[in-house]
Amino acid sequence: MYLYGLGGLLFIAGIFITIKSGSLNPNKLSHWRWFWTLIFGLVWYMCIHASLNLAGLGLVNFAFILMASVIIVSIFGAYWVMNSKTD
Repeated sequence: MYLYGLGGLLFIAGIFITIKSGSLNPNKLSHWRWFWTLIFGLVWYMCIHASLNLAGLGLVNFAFILMASVIIVSIFGAYWVMNSKTD
Protein backbone atom coordinates (compact mmCIF):
# COMPACT_ATOMS: atom_id res chain seq x y z
CA MET A 1 0.00 0.00 0.00
CA TYR A 2 2.95 2.32 0.60
CA LEU A 3 3.95 2.29 -3.06
CA TYR A 4 0.38 2.89 -4.25
CA GLY A 5 -0.11 5.72 -1.76
CA LEU A 6 3.18 7.42 -2.60
CA GLY A 7 2.75 6.86 -6.33
CA GLY A 8 -0.79 8.25 -6.21
CA LEU A 9 0.36 11.32 -4.28
CA LEU A 10 3.19 11.95 -6.74
CA PHE A 11 0.81 11.49 -9.69
CA ILE A 12 -1.71 13.94 -8.22
CA ALA A 13 1.07 16.39 -7.36
CA GLY A 14 2.39 16.16 -10.93
CA ILE A 15 -1.04 16.82 -12.41
CA PHE A 16 -1.56 19.73 -10.00
CA ILE A 17 1.82 21.27 -10.89
CA THR A 18 1.13 20.82 -14.60
CA ILE A 19 -2.23 22.61 -14.32
CA LYS A 20 -0.87 25.41 -12.10
CA SER A 21 2.10 26.05 -14.41
CA GLY A 22 -0.23 26.54 -17.37
CA SER A 23 1.16 23.59 -19.31
CA LEU A 24 -2.24 21.91 -19.20
CA ASN A 25 -5.05 24.21 -20.26
CA PRO A 26 -8.41 22.57 -19.45
CA ASN A 27 -10.13 24.88 -21.95
CA LYS A 28 -8.36 23.23 -24.92
CA LEU A 29 -9.83 19.96 -26.12
CA SER A 30 -6.46 18.43 -26.98
CA HIS A 31 -5.15 19.17 -23.47
CA TRP A 32 -8.33 17.75 -21.96
CA ARG A 33 -7.78 14.56 -23.96
CA TRP A 34 -4.20 14.25 -22.70
CA PHE A 35 -5.38 14.78 -19.14
CA TRP A 36 -7.85 11.92 -19.44
CA THR A 37 -5.23 9.79 -21.20
CA LEU A 38 -3.00 10.18 -18.14
CA ILE A 39 -5.85 9.31 -15.79
CA PHE A 40 -6.78 6.30 -17.92
CA GLY A 41 -3.15 5.14 -18.00
CA LEU A 42 -3.03 5.18 -14.21
CA VAL A 43 -6.29 3.22 -13.93
CA TRP A 44 -5.13 0.76 -16.63
CA TYR A 45 -1.87 0.09 -14.80
CA MET A 46 -3.68 -0.36 -11.48
CA CYS A 47 -6.17 -2.80 -13.04
CA ILE A 48 -3.45 -4.88 -14.68
CA HIS A 49 -1.57 -5.09 -11.40
CA ALA A 50 -4.72 -5.92 -9.43
CA SER A 51 -5.70 -8.59 -11.97
CA LEU A 52 -2.33 -10.28 -11.75
CA ASN A 53 -2.49 -10.20 -7.95
CA LEU A 54 -6.00 -11.68 -8.00
CA ALA A 55 -4.92 -14.38 -10.45
CA GLY A 56 -1.93 -15.16 -8.24
CA LEU A 57 -4.28 -15.61 -5.29
CA GLY A 58 -6.37 -18.05 -7.31
CA LEU A 59 -9.22 -15.64 -8.06
CA VAL A 60 -8.91 -15.95 -11.82
CA ASN A 61 -12.61 -15.26 -12.46
CA PHE A 62 -12.43 -11.90 -10.68
CA ALA A 63 -9.21 -11.05 -12.53
CA PHE A 64 -10.88 -11.85 -15.85
CA ILE A 65 -13.97 -9.78 -15.01
CA LEU A 66 -11.80 -6.82 -13.98
CA MET A 67 -9.68 -6.87 -17.13
CA ALA A 68 -12.66 -7.52 -19.42
CA SER A 69 -14.50 -4.53 -17.98
CA VAL A 70 -11.44 -2.28 -18.39
CA ILE A 71 -10.99 -3.43 -21.99
CA ILE A 72 -14.67 -2.77 -22.78
CA VAL A 73 -14.46 0.71 -21.26
CA SER A 74 -11.25 1.29 -23.26
CA ILE A 75 -12.96 0.39 -26.53
CA PHE A 76 -15.90 2.72 -25.90
CA GLY A 77 -13.57 5.49 -24.69
CA ALA A 78 -11.37 5.21 -27.77
CA TYR A 79 -14.44 5.25 -30.02
CA TRP A 80 -15.74 8.36 -28.25
CA VAL A 81 -12.38 10.18 -28.51
CA MET A 82 -11.94 9.34 -32.19
CA ASN A 83 -15.43 10.56 -33.06
CA SER A 84 -15.43 13.77 -31.04
CA LYS A 85 -14.62 17.16 -32.53
CA THR A 86 -11.12 18.62 -32.34
CA ASP A 87 -10.21 22.19 -31.42
